Amino acid sequence: MIKTQVQLEEWQYEEAKKVGAAASRSLSDIVREGLTMVLKKVSQRAPQPLESLAGKYQPLNCQDLKKHDQGWSDSIR
Repeated sequence: MIKTQVQLEEWQYEEAKKVGAAASRSLSDIVREGLTMVLKKVSQRAPQPLESLAGKYQPLNCQDLKKHDQGWSDSIR
């Protein structure tokens, strides 16, 4: 295992400690389980090829862009 530090919101810490105490488990174990759940959920999504974006977005007219975006748009032409 790799030792690391993580900062939690106070409410997250308090709730995780309560859950851990009720189940006789450590805070570290609760955090690992939560991270495992998130990573499994994310990894179940199949990567989408860039071609899947084709036709979903329409280009904007330069006059429709915000001022700071117009400068960027002009710089890449």
